[in-house]
Order: sequence, then structure tokens, then C-alpha cells
Amino acid sequence: MGSSLEQAVKGGFLDRMPEILQKELPRVQKELGNYWSVTPGSQILWTTAVANVLDGERYGNASGDLRNLLLGKYGPFPFYDPEEWIYEKVLGDNWREVLEEEGGCDYADAMDLAHERFALAELIEEEPSDQQLALYLQHPNDAVEFFKFEKEYGEVYVLPPSIFFRQGGFTTGEQLTYRDCHGKKHLLEIGPSLTAESGETRVYMVVDHHQTIFNYKPAATAGGSSESVELSKEEILDLAKAGDVRSPFNGNIVEITVAEGQEVLQGDRVAIMEAMKMQTPILAEITGIVTFISAKKGDAMFPGAKILKIDIDG
Repeated sequence: MGSSLEQAVKGGFLDRMPEILQKELPRVQKELGNYWSVTPGSQILWTTAVANVLDGERYGNASGDLRNLLLGKYGPFPFYDPEEWIYEKVLGDNWREVLEEEGGCDYADAMDLAHERFALAELIEEEPSDQQLALYLQHPNDAVEFFKFEKEYGEVYVLPPSIFFRQGGFTTGEQLTYRDCHGKKHLLEIGPSLTAESGETRVYMVVDHHQTIFNYKPAATAGGSSESVELSKEEILDLAKAGDVRSPFNGNIVEITVAEGQEVLQGDRVAIMEAMKMQTPILAEITGIVTFISAKKGDAMFPGAKILKIDIDG
């Protein structure tokens, strides 16, 4: 529930949560064969209910994972199959043929750990530990963001909630004692904060009897660039039909599956995005040549953010 509320706050639909949780979510679970409300089922049910409410067209913006659920990629439905209209809405008018050709469980290929370790090293710009690699394999995007945060701010998770979530800040000279997650006792003394003409803030602290200085650059102000303007679902689709592939929702790039200069056919997968723990393939709306790639793995995207450009061949 905590992550759902956090997503609602970030997505700006907190006011729609009663409708999503009390009406749409139970309805979706019943329609999808009373599917198990555990991973991945819980995420599929949640993202489907959210999309149904926010988009206004039920099952009109199906995630890749919902499509895989209907194709039987996670096994058969445990109690009963969804009604045919749901298959048709998600898989298309020829859903029976799609189900016949693509249905059934897939088996994962053997993973090249050396390749994955190299990919992670490039993303975090240092050689990863075995623990970091294991976390990255389970949560590729979140793990990278966590490693970067930890590198910049340190192991802040060792702070107890009473300090980490304290409201109102701290007073100069205030002393704080606590034990971290490893049981080690620490002493913090809050020093003065000074702001230079450049806008940079310098914070003085005494950490376990050692003076430490933290420098913070001023926060960047939001600009009026057209790059940050969110587009509607219809505008994004129109651009895609012209070869300008944009992000259809808020999420992260999991993978760009094509390269510049590569020929793609209409319906080919050109990228994979992740939102609310669900992965969705981004498909080419036209046949042509990939001429420019704007996004890369791990990028945070908003609706309308540029992914890549396809030019019509010939």
C-alpha cells in the first residue's frame, strides 16, 4: 500500500485512489480470473486498475505484463479465464490467432553474468561488488539509482527514522546520538550552515568527533523548455505514426532494443519501459530506419519525452 500511495502522489492521482482501490481494483481482479494478488499478479492488477481509471478507456492501454498474463506467460489462470472481450481489447481483433501463435510459457535464456557485471560497471562508473550485482539483476533500474544515491550521499539508510524523517530541521549545536543498522553507536553535532555568493551552501557537522564539511550546490530551477511539456496520448500516437517515438507514460527506460541505422518493421519492439514494477514494450508504428536515439537505459521519462526517431525507408 505504501508504494501505491507514493506512486499516486508522484503521478498526481491521489484524489482518484478511492475509485481505484474500492471500485476498479476489485472489478479488475474479478475480470482477470480472480488472479492471485501476489507478484507479479498484484502489480498487474494494480497497474491495470490505474490505467483503466486514468485513461478513461478500460483495458485500452494494456501493459506488456497484462498482455503476457493473457498469453499464459505466467501459467494458466488458476480459477477461470477472462471473458473474450478482454482478450480482444488487449490482443486485438485477431486475438485467437495471436493466442495460438504466441501463447504459452517462455523459458529464460542463460544469463551472461560477465556481460551483466560489465553493463553495471558502465552505469555506476566503478567495479560492482557481488552484492551490488545481485541486487542489479533483481531490480535493474532501482538498483542503479540506489547505488548512485549511496555514492553521492553515503549510507543514509543507517539513520533511524527519528532523524531521517524529522520535520523542521536541526539547531546549531544540537547533539544527536543513535545506533545504526549494524548496532554501532554514533554522535552527531550540528554546526552552522553558510551560503556563499555562488549559492553554494556549506554545512559543518561533527561526526563521531571528526569535523566534516558538506557542500551543496543550489537546486536547479525548472525552465520553460518545450522539452518538459507533456503530450496527450493522441499527440504521442500521431508523432509515433510519423516516426517520432515518444514515451507514452511516466517511467524508466529498461532497454533500447534497436540501434541507429537499423531497419525496423511496423510492430517491431524498439524499446522497453518500466513503470510501477511493470515492463511495457514500445513498438514501432511505421516501417523505416532508426536514424537517431535520444534515450538510454535507466533514463526517467515523462509522457512525450523523446525516445528515438524512425525515418521512412525510401
